[in-house]
Amino acid sequence: YVTLEDETIDGTNFYLSGDDAAAAADDSSSQKKVVKATTLDQVQYPLILRRGRMRMAPPPVEVSKAEANSDIKYTLIPSKQAIADAAEFNVKLAPNDFPLFLADRLAFSQVDGTIQVPLFLAKRDCITSYERLQKNSGNYKASSLPEKPILRVTTLNDELFSMEKGTRPGQTQLAVYATAEDVNKAIELFK
Repeated sequence: YVTLEDETIDGTNFYLSGDDAAAAADDSSSQKKVVKATTLDQVQYPLILRRGRMRMAPPPVEVSKAEANSDIKYTLIPSKQAIADAAEFNVKLAPNDFPLFLADRLAFSQVDGTIQVPLFLAKRDCITSYERLQKNSGNYKASSLPEKPILRVTTLNDELFSMEKGTRPGQTQLAVYATAEDVNKAIELFK
């Protein structure tokens, strides 16, 4: 999420939480500020890391304008809850980084037979998905799953850098999951 004023990115922050972006817009003295959604792939490489654009759909006009101005440094802001959750695991976040939560033995089977390993932006979503797996896996020896999920935390930058180095096995199996609330907010903003 990003705050805009007069169809231009206001400030230098991209928020991973719609609520945090809305709060930043509300804290402004300007009456013209609005919140708009974009996708991580449209800002991470071209604006945050300044490594050019990945293969993707054309970004929103505001992102294209920001990309043209190489003098401005943009920042990714993780949600306040994600920062607190990462602190529970003693994870120190670098600037422009955010935590990704995963549970051992949690994966999603895809229609084509492949496995997808979910990386969640919110710890609570990771736990909820694990509990749903446990509840719905009656035919798959649910008792073999630990009662409580074994949670691990990584960061976006750790994952990106290991993929770029080729040291991350199964990188095509990874999928980042935003919170349901933020997905629904983004859908509303895209309408």
